[in-house]
Amino acid sequence: MKSLIGEYNCKLDDKGRFLMPAGLRKQLPEDEQTEFVINRGLDECLVLYPISVWEKELERIQSRNQYLKKNRAFTRMFLNGATNITLDGNARVNIPKRLQEHAKLSKEIVLVAQIDKVEIWDQETFDSWMDEPGFDFDSLAEEVMGGGDEE
Repeated sequence: MKSLIGEYNCKLDDKGRFLMPAGLRKQLPEDEQTEFVINRGLDECLVLYPISVWEKELERIQSRNQYLKKNRAFTRMFLNGATNITLDGNARVNIPKRLQEHAKLSKEIVLVAQIDKVEIWDQETFDSWMDEPGFDFDSLAEEVMGGGDEE
C-alpha cells in the first residue's frame, strides 16, 4: 500500500457518523476502501486502520512474549475498544460511543493521514496539540531526523 497523505475536516452527525472523504478513500487499494478497524490511539485520538495494516499490528503484538506482564498489559490496553468498521452505503463511518468519549469528539473532527493509518481527532484538541506552547517543530525534526552526517 502506498503512503496515505492529507488532513481532512469532517463533521460528526448526531449518530456518531462521518463521511469518509473520497480523496482519502481513493488512496487506499480498491479492496481496502470499505473495511477498517477503529481503536483508541495515543494523545487522545482514535486510529482507523485499513485491515491489512491492522493485521500487521496484530502480528507485531503476537510476536511479543505474553509471559511478560508488561506485554500482556500492553496487549489488553491496545486491543481494548478495537472495533471492526464497514462503511455504509453512503461511505460513512460509525464511531462507537465509547471511542467517541475516549477521544472527546465533538461535531468538528479532523482526519490526519499517518503513512498507513488515519488518526481521528476532535478539531479543538488537535488544534491545541499542534499549537502546544513550547512545541518547536524545528528542534523536534533535528532530534528525530537529524544526525545523518554523524552516521
